Amino acid sequence: MDKALQDTIEKIKTLATIDAEFASEMRNLFGKTDSASSVSDTYTDNPIEEIYEYCIEKIIKEQATQFYKDFPVKEIVPGLIDDFIRMEFFYRRNSFEEFSMALYQQIERITNYVCQIPKFNESYEKLIGHPAYVKSVQQNDGTWSVATISDRNTTSQYQIAHLLFGREKACEKSLSTLSALWAMDKVSSVLYFLCYKAKLKSQEFVQFTTYKNYICDIYQIRNLNHRGSSPSENQKIIIDSIRPQQGVYYFKFMQTLLFYVEGVTLGLNELDTIYNYAMSQVKRNVIPLVAPKILGKIELPEDAKKRF
Repeated sequence: MDKALQDTIEKIKTLATIDAEFASEMRNLFGKTDSASSVSDTYTDNPIEEIYEYCIEKIIKEQATQFYKDFPVKEIVPGLIDDFIRMEFFYRRNSFEEFSMALYQQIERITNYVCQIPKFNESYEKLIGHPAYVKSVQQNDGTWSVATISDRNTTSQYQIAHLLFGREKACEKSLSTLSALWAMDKVSSVLYFLCYKAKLKSQEFVQFTTYKNYICDIYQIRNLNHRGSSPSENQKIIIDSIRPQQGVYYFKFMQTLLFYVEGVTLGLNELDTIYNYAMSQVKRNVIPLVAPKILGKIELPEDAKKRF
């Protein structure tokens, strides 16, 4: 927030303190939005604090509207804006679990909508057994050539299902409909087909996995709001690793949301291209892809060690 705006807010607070009629008029002027009443009233009954919150919430609503102004699915934008306002409210209160829940609800709302689009479902089903990566060539200046969706790396047995679901569960999950998959499997599918427009390069694997893991982290923190269930050992390890760096993860999580929203926005604008390519392809079965076994250390007899 710039200094001029902060000074204005401070003057409003001062006037409201010394003039009850002014405070009343300010409350009437701003009124209470649904999103404001859902969070502000929980924390304060102080009229001065309420006025301050209304000023801040007005600014945050403008920021949320700007954030989602280019998002192509207009029918879910109002809900996304409300979730964004709640996310920012909890961020200012340093309420990390509630912040993560409000942030995840935006990802969830987008993911659930996308996974109901017929063209997205049909593209997913047709391409799930195809090679995961497209080919690209590194230029003399160090940059990589722009690969198209049809430039599949056909020499590789690593399929899209292996990338999205892991080698062990790829075959099983590839037989499921998209709507029946777990939440994180749906997120992985949206990441691949929209954020990377179904043309992931092998050198983008680390970035893809990083964002996928961050969304999983957000999901685990969000789940702490669900009372009555205890995290598994693996979930506890994730949560315990995040808590000491909570201040850093606010920004990591918000950056992940930005990447996801921008990626889905661009991907939905190219969905027809992805769909047309998918429909031109023959559906392939997902093959088992087992990681090589690591043999234990071989102990040689003493004399053999010497001869070797």
